[in-house]
Amino acid sequence: MKYFLRLMSYSFRYKNRFLLGLVFALLTALLNGISLTSLVPLFDSLGGESSKRLHFELTNPEKTILVEEIYMGPEFLDGLDRIKRVIISLKLQLNEFTKDMEPREVVWTVCIAVFPIYLLKMLTYLISVYCIATSGYMAVRDIRQELFQKVQRLPLTYFYKEKTGLIMSRVINDAEIVAAVISSNFRDALINFFYVITHLLILIYMNTELLILACIMIPVVILPVTLFTRKISSATTRLQERLADLNGHIQEFISGIKVIRTFRQEKAEIVKFKNINHKVFRRNFKGQFYLQLAPSLVELTSSIVVLGYFALGAKFIYAGKFSQGEFMTFLLILLFLLRPLTQLSQMVGKITQANSAGKRIFEIIDRDSEIEEQAGKISIEQMKEGIVFDNLHFAYPGTNQEILKGINLDVKLGETYAFVGTSGSGKSTLMDLIPRFFDPTQGKITIDNIDIRDITLKSLRSKIGIVTQEIFLFHGTIADNIAYGTQVSKRRDIIRAARLANAHDFIRKMENGYDSLIGVRGLDLSGGQRQRLVIARALLRNPEIMILDEATSALDAESERLVTRALERLFKNRTTFIIAHRLSTIRRVKNIVVIEEGEIKEMGDHDSLLAQNGIYKKLYDSQFLDAEVQM
Repeated sequence: MKYFLRLMSYSFRYKNRFLLGLVFALLTALLNGISLTSLVPLFDSLGGESSKRLHFELTNPEKTILVEEIYMGPEFLDGLDRIKRVIISLKLQLNEFTKDMEPREVVWTVCIAVFPIYLLKMLTYLISVYCIATSGYMAVRDIRQELFQKVQRLPLTYFYKEKTGLIMSRVINDAEIVAAVISSNFRDALINFFYVITHLLILIYMNTELLILACIMIPVVILPVTLFTRKISSATTRLQERLADLNGHIQEFISGIKVIRTFRQEKAEIVKFKNINHKVFRRNFKGQFYLQLAPSLVELTSSIVVLGYFALGAKFIYAGKFSQGEFMTFLLILLFLLRPLTQLSQMVGKITQANSAGKRIFEIIDRDSEIEEQAGKISIEQMKEGIVFDNLHFAYPGTNQEILKGINLDVKLGETYAFVGTSGSGKSTLMDLIPRFFDPTQGKITIDNIDIRDITLKSLRSKIGIVTQEIFLFHGTIADNIAYGTQVSKRRDIIRAARLANAHDFIRKMENGYDSLIGVRGLDLSGGQRQRLVIARALLRNPEIMILDEATSALDAESERLVTRALERLFKNRTTFIIAHRLSTIRRVKNIVVIEEGEIKEMGDHDSLLAQNGIYKKLYDSQFLDAEVQM
């Protein structure tokens, strides 16, 4: 229950609205009780004498409160007795008012009196629904927002390990379960709770001896729900796991559709999806079966209880403790209570579902962010000196294997450094430390002699532009993609950035120019076109630090030529870091750093590194020989 209570705390943020809904829910239940008890004179007028019960209450008050005194105590009974005498007096006055009326006149009088009560009840019900439901939906909105914001701050390693579909399932499926429970379901449960309490009090007043029977029977009625609570919780948890698998499989299928078709694996993917889909069906069926079976058993036990009350009520009529009108009203109230009791029993299962969903949601919300922004951070306006890597060591969270081992490097303002090495040597990891995607486990990086951990993330990352081999473009217009991450950008600035990136010519030839829509990830563009759009985005942002991670390794010769010319413009007046795969693209760079097994092994320009006849020479010869073989 702790997760459900934590979920409900989001509704309590809107406590004024929530409490107002509670008040009107109580008024709804009271008005419903009044409308039902007002039918007593109607049934009495249709059936005969109505004074026998009142005469019994007035002449035998000690008998009517005997059971109450035993179970509630004399102090409570003093107040209760006064209330009962007031009600009896009102009933006598009402009886006096209707004694000379024909039955038809009594019916019309009751109908006229009850109609406004029903209208008022409808109004209070709608207000309670509005207040409680909106506070619930606003709570779910806040939960989803907090969940999404938390996902934004999770370390990158989390996204490497977890399936995208699992994260989507938390934000969509689990949040949707919570939305239904703490808004509409919880609203109905509160109103039904007030119905049960108020109407049981009415029944207790009408015959206090039934209080004992009610206290005994309610646990019997609720028992079937408790028997299935664990099964409902287990079924819900497994269903959400299967839904997460389904989301993950669909997302993976869509992302890898080209690979799937290349290897002719369509049938295998269909079989895999069929298995996952069947597991979802089974878990969904089990969950719904248990969720519906418990209320059905509640309805069965409730019906048996009503039959018992019916027999007992007939006995009281013959004993003079009930008038016919009171008996019929008593029976109507009992029948009316079947629905609230059944729905309340369903709520137990739904709370169990919400508790399971809440547990999965809070597993993400409660995760520690890898990088936490703290107060007192420094905001730097412009770089003046450069960047220093001071004895950097780094191991990914949860592992003991060091990726970087004692990196020391002094990069002056405006210089360009290229990093080369075999795959897995630590080049990309080193670059990820500059924008603080991760923090070093030992050592530090400084900008103008300020540890970057003391600089605000907003200030730090606003100075960094990144162009990678893995290009990501958003679904939208070309202009929107170029202007992404900047404040309001004028069209002429966007066009200027596109010209510098050698992208203007192909954009102009498109049907709607800069307003042309590109598909998800820009897959309807060529690799060179997408890369130039990303470079245009970086140029428009005008960063002081530029990081290029194998930005041309997947391009053909013509595209590489155009992109390289665009990159040369990007290097001007910027401190630039290049992770190079093709050594031919960095021959003109004066500072080439060779990293192997997380350490700097060699450093210099192209010619000096070749002369050292070391790792760089081997890498260069390997690529040169590969090129000759391909020719």
